[in-house]
Amino acid sequence: MPISANEQRAIQLGFYRMRGFPRVIGAIDCSYIRIQSPNSDIGEQFRNKKGYFSINVQAVCSSDIVITNLVARQWAGSVHDSTIFDTSMLRAQFENKEFGACVLLGDGGYPCLSYLLTPLLNPRSESEKRYQKLSRILS
Repeated sequence: MPISANEQRAIQLGFYRMRGFPRVIGAIDCSYIRIQSPNSDIGEQFRNKKGYFSINVQAVCSSDIVITNLVARQWAGSVHDSTIFDTSMLRAQFENKEFGACVLLGDGGYPCLSYLLTPLLNPRSESEKRYQKLSRILS
């Protein structure tokens, strides 16, 4: 993750130039990495919602699609994205305000927090509709 103020500003500027979204220093999501079933005792834990065996890997990328943070432990495919984030060092860093007023942009698999923006369920105002459009494009 970008630690220095200069690195953070550069990434924020990239997201702002891309879609006019301020303060964003990363887009976060998880992805399934296909594996063979580990064994009969624990194999079903690794079956994801798409029906195949996998591990779940969390990544954050910058505005120029450079991975800036990766959590690639042996998280079973059945583990929810928010569980991985909740136990990550990244969440602790944001909770400790190590990234100041910067935010991440995530999809509906994550909780909406002051530092993690996710899509709205029912956008009503014009500003909410614009936010929804921008957040879906970036996540």
